[in-house]
Amino acid sequence: MKKVLSCLVVIFITVTGFAQSANDNFTGKWKTEDGVIITISNNSGKFSGMDPKGRPTLYNVRFEKNEWKGTVENHETGQKGNCEIYLEGKKLKIIAHKGIFSKTMYWAEQ
Repeated sequence: MKKVLSCLVVIFITVTGFAQSANDNFTGKWKTEDGVIITISNNSGKFSGMDPKGRPTLYNVRFEKNEWKGTVENHETGQKGNCEIYLEGKKLKIIAHKGIFSKTMYWAEQ
């Protein structure tokens, strides 16, 4: 019984440790895995990110059903998909979805 209770406590701590908040702040400069700097700004509670050429890369990011959701675009491939965003310390974890496929990317705070 103690082992089950201990497991439940560990699971609760893990889940609440990664819980998202409507107060998360993504504004600033973020470096993608490809080395591109994306500047994210907040406009009335929705975040958007622009690449150095002024093209929107991340947009319509809003807090919905206890998650940050939006759209991410790769201008090199022309791919666009829905995404979830998680603030993990000084990293931004972005999980992009296109149909049944998904890709996880990490952007580092600059």
